[in-house]
Amino acid sequence: MLGGQLSGVTHSILILLTLLSPPRSLLYRSDKKGAIAKIIYSSEIQEQPSLQSSVAELQKNIAQAKIHVLDVKSQYRGRDLGGLLFSEAITHLKSKYCNNDDNEDDDFNTNEPLKSDYEQKQLYDVNCSLEAEEDVTRHGKLIAFYLRLGCHVVSKRVQYISDNDFAYRKVPMQVTLKAATTAARKRKRSSLMSKASFLPVQLVGDAGKITVTPSGGSEAGMKFDWLINQADDGIQFSTTHGHFLIASPSGNVTILDQVNDSYSDVDGWATFVPLHISDEIDHDDSPFQQSSSRSLWVLRSCHGTFLTADSVSKCLSCTKLPSFWQANGSNLSLACTSDTPPRRHHYLQCWKLQTHEYGQSMRSRFLNFSLGNATLFEALGWIHTFPAYPFHAWSCEDTSGSSMVSSPSLRTLSFLMAEAARDEGLPDWVQLVALFHELGETVKKLDPNNTGKMADSIYDWTISTRSRVVGCAIPNCATFSEFRHLNTDVLDARYSTDTGVYEANCGLDNVLLLWSGPEYMYHLLRHNQTALPLEALAMVRYYLLGDWHEHHEYTSITNEYDEDMLPWVSDFDRLRRKTRLECLDCVDLSDEQCAYLWDRHYSRIAAKYDCDRLFAW
Repeated sequence: MLGGQLSGVTHSILILLTLLSPPRSLLYRSDKKGAIAKIIYSSEIQEQPSLQSSVAELQKNIAQAKIHVLDVKSQYRGRDLGGLLFSEAITHLKSKYCNNDDNEDDDFNTNEPLKSDYEQKQLYDVNCSLEAEEDVTRHGKLIAFYLRLGCHVVSKRVQYISDNDFAYRKVPMQVTLKAATTAARKRKRSSLMSKASFLPVQLVGDAGKITVTPSGGSEAGMKFDWLINQADDGIQFSTTHGHFLIASPSGNVTILDQVNDSYSDVDGWATFVPLHISDEIDHDDSPFQQSSSRSLWVLRSCHGTFLTADSVSKCLSCTKLPSFWQANGSNLSLACTSDTPPRRHHYLQCWKLQTHEYGQSMRSRFLNFSLGNATLFEALGWIHTFPAYPFHAWSCEDTSGSSMVSSPSLRTLSFLMAEAARDEGLPDWVQLVALFHELGETVKKLDPNNTGKMADSIYDWTISTRSRVVGCAIPNCATFSEFRHLNTDVLDARYSTDTGVYEANCGLDNVLLLWSGPEYMYHLLRHNQTALPLEALAMVRYYLLGDWHEHHEYTSITNEYDEDMLPWVSDFDRLRRKTRLECLDCVDLSDEQCAYLWDRHYSRIAAKYDCDRLFAW
């Protein structure tokens, strides 16, 4: 479990508090010697008022504190570890001077009678000063950092210091801590120093750090750096300033200061149980490893819901259906991903099975087109039973206990994409390709005893997923490249070069791609001698070859003709992605609606390009 692995994970950080003179807090990595961050401060009670004391200060009990050193090694900056140490120092100063909590007691128990004035300790306001030292490379950044922590500039007298080629400035700053009144007594903020260990982590989505709405919802969403702490039943996420991430029964996710008593079960609502969704080749329970593993996790709340990043608001929330997270050990982040276990399993099997030899054997088997005869409109009726999002609908007894989630049909997605092409004013043959490009999945209907059974139990090659060229070196950017070691072609010297078994710049028409539904559909359209333009055939075959049209790979085997086709292919893939996003929550089209669209518009285009007759499959 993620929480149980904290102390053994590389980059795990232990907190050590040493109360010496002056007091100091140090951060250590569990796997290396030496502090990675430290804060050193001092404090004393002002027995005699100074000449500079104001009238208000003369009427109050004042303690003076000073932060002498706050330093985080450069490679560990950017995670607000300085803010963590500053908060710890402030918490200690408040406990010592401002709060009547006896320092070592547990959280304040409101059922106990208040101590008498005689028993209560003397409380003080605290003026905590520091000097923000900035060089030219961090001009304004350190001042902004301390301002965010509640400090303010106390003097316009900025000291500038030059040491040979190095120049910096010192800006006097201060934060004032107020002594607690009896009416204001609440539970004290517990120090993170009481935790055995924690792990700094960032929760990220497609747009970077995920936003969280503060408790009460009165403020705009904020982005935080997080610390993972071990809890009795799972893990907890806290900010570097002591706020906890909590999930309510309604699905709202917010942050809560420990001193806030508005929630009855803060510990329970702040606890998430991490559940590892293992690949069949992945036996390591720790997600934070220096490896290529991108296996999935779900984070279950005490309410049985799952932590997710809302795709619209970009805020954290909880839903009844599992949402998946990927752990990145190199930058210590948890990324909310659209990836799912079925999708990972599909690509894992694809990497295992789809070799150069496999591609040749599938072509020999299917490109004689002996499965039967049918029109393309008939085939559209067959794919009504196939989901548009085969990897979105799933159930897992260990995580949700939910039944399969309904998905729009592949036929609905095809008609909606054709309509999107029509709305954009794209050529009629683009509309027709949009309608027919997924029909390769019909092989499961035409060949149920072989392809159909394999699709149900092992691997469904007819599903449209990212493709690649087989018979040459595999690009590093290939989808799910962490599974490449499962493919035997990587050990074959014939396929280890950029050209592999092909002639240089032979063109994509002369290479083998992964055997897939669109690959089969491309050959079917050619075999049945339609009148579709060459650009249409290129769209069908290459829109899944993102390594080529997105990442500009395979330059050693492509030619000028491919470059002419690339804009058409890229734009078709853009249209498909756009339609798939818009169709996620759409209502499935009925037989009558599909027949109406066909009769009123698409049948004429099919006739124009000789696609309205019986085809050999």
